[in-house]
Amino acid sequence: MAKEADSASDAGERFVHEIDQIERHYLVGRQKEVQFFREQLSEKRHRGRILNVYGTGGVGKSYLLDEFRRIAHQDRMRFLLLDSRDFPHNPHDFCLHLLRLLRYSLDERTDNLNRLLELCQEAIMHEPESDGVILALDTFEELGELEYWFREEFLTQLHSKVFVIISGRYPIQGAWLSSPAWRRLISHMPIGDLDYFSVKEYLGRSGFETEDDIHRIWSKSKGHPLTLSLLVSTTLSQAMQPMAFEEHHSVFAQVVHAWLKELPDPQLRELVEAAALLRHFNQELLSCAMNSPVPTEHFLKLVGLSFVRRVDRGWLLHDLMRDAITHELQLRAPDQYGKIRKRCVLYYYDLIKESVHKKSVAWETAEWFYYIGDPAILAFFYQNSGTHRWEPLNSTNWSEAERYIDNRRSSAKEARITYTNPETSERHDYVISAEENLYTLKHIHLQELYELDASIVKLIRNGRGELSGLSVIIPINVHTLDYLRTHPLSSAYFAGLPEQRLKELKVPRESKAGYFVKTIDIPDFADQSMRAAAGLTFITHIISAGFLVAAPPPNPFFGEIHKGLGCEVAKHALHYDYDGITPTPYYVIDTRGTKLQSYLNKMLASFGMLDERRDGQEGLATLSSREKEVVELIMKGHTNMEIAAKLFLSEMTVKKHLTNIFRKLDIKNRNQLTILMGKRQSTL
Repeated sequence: MAKEADSASDAGERFVHEIDQIERHYLVGRQKEVQFFREQLSEKRHRGRILNVYGTGGVGKSYLLDEFRRIAHQDRMRFLLLDSRDFPHNPHDFCLHLLRLLRYSLDERTDNLNRLLELCQEAIMHEPESDGVILALDTFEELGELEYWFREEFLTQLHSKVFVIISGRYPIQGAWLSSPAWRRLISHMPIGDLDYFSVKEYLGRSGFETEDDIHRIWSKSKGHPLTLSLLVSTTLSQAMQPMAFEEHHSVFAQVVHAWLKELPDPQLRELVEAAALLRHFNQELLSCAMNSPVPTEHFLKLVGLSFVRRVDRGWLLHDLMRDAITHELQLRAPDQYGKIRKRCVLYYYDLIKESVHKKSVAWETAEWFYYIGDPAILAFFYQNSGTHRWEPLNSTNWSEAERYIDNRRSSAKEARITYTNPETSERHDYVISAEENLYTLKHIHLQELYELDASIVKLIRNGRGELSGLSVIIPINVHTLDYLRTHPLSSAYFAGLPEQRLKELKVPRESKAGYFVKTIDIPDFADQSMRAAAGLTFITHIISAGFLVAAPPPNPFFGEIHKGLGCEVAKHALHYDYDGITPTPYYVIDTRGTKLQSYLNKMLASFGMLDERRDGQEGLATLSSREKEVVELIMKGHTNMEIAAKLFLSEMTVKKHLTNIFRKLDIKNRNQLTILMGKRQSTL
């Protein structure tokens, strides 16, 4: 019997070992975290040392803890995992649960908490055949009020052999950070989504080899480990049938359900639904989207959720959460969905017009196109919120830029881009051949461009700091016009302009009359993250330029994008500079002066929203309380002098208020204001 028991035990150990090896095989993209953990263990100084592992639901925290357990076992350390969902949240049951994990035989029954703490310390101290103990608490956010006791009572008495891991959706905060003593003992380990190369490695180990399959799964999973695993499992269970991702709604439903456990409050759920429709949000925009003020208390709860992160322009939801909730809301409450989007369009419509007056508009354009852009623009450029940054070409990155161009020329490949219009279900397939893939680098000479103007060439870096693209956008002024009139890609357009038009463009060198977009180059237009970086580079220049000319390669993909962004095809010029054969058009946007309003109206009209333009009706909400008082007195027939007397202002201040009112309502005089207010009264 003893031999049979030993044999069964050995078989069980082999089975566990085999599972561990398989799980380790599929652990990708966490090399830095694993290396950091090994370094922590090698120091052998664990008293009070705490590793805080945190990240949103399904990001792979538990999977990483399993790897930490395997490493600890190799280092002859005992790994104790306490999931806060496995025991009642009180000190007594916590100690009993820990003693059970330590296999400590409790010969006495006691309700004395101090005695239980002593027994825990004793069990850890006498842990046999161990060079230390690792105590890992998972789902720490559910510990609730027990957290205070755990920190102030349990940890302060913990034996020096113990290394503590606290794992949860959020970084530990409050007293953990306000106390210099605790703060010094904590190492933070945020866990994020996997990058493209880690996803590719995981898929390769799962049997996916074709680039199309890899790109499709990457674009659907956004690098979120749980979604990635579920997509792979679902696809494999269908015996490698064609990648019908439209059938995978259940996968995203599982992920969203896991995240929505954080939302016990119906009001918070409503905020999340509204925030999901926004590219970036802050308290002001969210209030506008919901058409009612969002209390600060509720907003702080929203931005504290694990699937919400801070970015330059506010906050945003995780891509998957945003996509899934948007899809669900569109089906469940289409009117509500439409109203929120329209409010956002009008919010940025006003913001763009106001920013143009300040001569500062760039990011507002990118936000506006997220709401006004046609489905293709959204699919091509807004489906990935990966971070990219731009830096000017200079002596420190020059050799890197040259290597980038050399690598591009030696490794160009065909790019296939598939887009299905969600409104019509019509599918569009675009192919950019390997030859066309290099057109965006044709006629690009770094030294020549740098000598023309050091600000022309900018390098694009991805979130890992790697060079992933470059842009060549030439300011149009008296200094650059000779170059633009004589060099490939731009010469056919600028050389054909009449003298009067050229004269308008001959502004001083330190200024600009617009931009010529010579190229925005990325290695792979099928890659969502790269494509987003390229597209947003162009979009942010559309209105800030005032006058924009672009010469993209003669491929339907580029042509449709430029038309979707409101570009007009130049009537007086074609060029043949890419292959010497193909007639290639120029695309132009002119938003100088009053042409801005025409452009904005055209974009609104193209999506059936021209009637939704504020034209002062909803724009009244943008007026300050003082400006509304001025409007009210004007409607009563008071003169500027009378208004000044009633409001205890100077007549000059009243005139300034009127100027602001006219600008915000897009009107020119008192008569138009009277007409506008009359229309408003008739609709109430």
